[in-house]
Amino acid sequence: MRTWTALTVACMAFATQASLSFGETEDAFASKMVTLDGGDFVMGDSLSTKLHPQALPPQRVHVDAFRVDKWPATNREFREFVRATKFKTDSEKFGWSFVLDYQATERARELSESQVKDASHWLAVPQAYWRQPDGPGSGIQDTLDHVAGHLSYNDAKAFCKWRGLRLLSESEWEFAARGGEVDTKYPWGNNEPWKETDGSWPMNVWQGTFPKENDLGDGYATTSPPQAFPPNKYGLYDVLGNVWEWTKTKYLEMHPDAIKQDQQRKGEAVQRVLRGGSFLDTADGAFNHKVDLNTRMGNTEDSASSNTGVRCAASVGPQSKESGYKYRKPSKPKGAGGIPGLDQETMQRIVEEGGIEALQELLGDKATVTTAGELKERQAKMHRQMEELRRMEELEKQQATRGGGDSAEHIEL
Repeated sequence: MRTWTALTVACMAFATQASLSFGETEDAFASKMVTLDGGDFVMGDSLSTKLHPQALPPQRVHVDAFRVDKWPATNREFREFVRATKFKTDSEKFGWSFVLDYQATERARELSESQVKDASHWLAVPQAYWRQPDGPGSGIQDTLDHVAGHLSYNDAKAFCKWRGLRLLSESEWEFAARGGEVDTKYPWGNNEPWKETDGSWPMNVWQGTFPKENDLGDGYATTSPPQAFPPNKYGLYDVLGNVWEWTKTKYLEMHPDAIKQDQQRKGEAVQRVLRGGSFLDTADGAFNHKVDLNTRMGNTEDSASSNTGVRCAASVGPQSKESGYKYRKPSKPKGAGGIPGLDQETMQRIVEEGGIEALQELLGDKATVTTAGELKERQAKMHRQMEELRRMEELEKQQATRGGGDSAEHIEL
């Protein structure tokens, strides 16, 4: 079952990727790729004094040479893949996907039976998928050359494999997106998007009051054609905004919630990194994600929504083992049970929701979980033992006073 938390699709159930009945093919879209020589660069946020919880600390990183798409896959390109392979996306398998209420068709609103907890502007819409991006009654006839949405990690990976390609690593994505720029927030420098000299918006993001008012300052309410905005210095379009782009890198939040991390360690939900932000995010971070070169989030492999898409890549020549960002788990304060962030209130909630067995499973086999009843019984037993000790001490004192105790005897050896 797919679930959602505010700003992020947080699916905790797995959708098993169907084994591909098709093999790799000669890339039909090879002409839309550029080759990057790779090299060293500083990856992560090197400008902020206080990092965003999801941002990467700056690190000097090496990436090997690779090829990358100039823009994310369009509806026309993804349709060619589906026609050739009869592929069904995760949204089609589940029978629904997430659509912003602002975008949804009237029929979508009628069919939707649920809103997202803490983010009521998101609707879980039956029959919403890449061909019907706004739900039943919508289509892609007029947006074939817009970037495709409603793609999960599984869908993105399958599309790239069909082309004989793969997904970018997070390091490759940032190397490509920066376009050779150093110590900048954007591919064009450090000017905020609304301060560009010609007055035009350089990326597709939300302008207005989210989620009901979009003044269309960039010209688009939802997705846009990939060449609607200027490319970066490497000739790549839409590295920021439009749709989030899946990478092959497993997600590790730099300031993680301990229980979420514990669940991931146990394999309950593998998350992958998405980069770049989308048309539902903002330039200043007033709503949803602040879109710049450090924008990233994690999501489960079967998650999809109207603002998730794909850009493919391929390796060029020998690959170095030292290539890529070296992710380090941050130090975390220890909480109850020796687990970071696990306080008494959280443990109480776990017991209330899943019973004592759920807490025992979280703490591990070596930990001892004591219920309130067991603790009360243990305390009563200790009280009885203390009373017995006091009684024996009184007896010894009485015997000593009468001269009959061992303490009054002098024994010669």
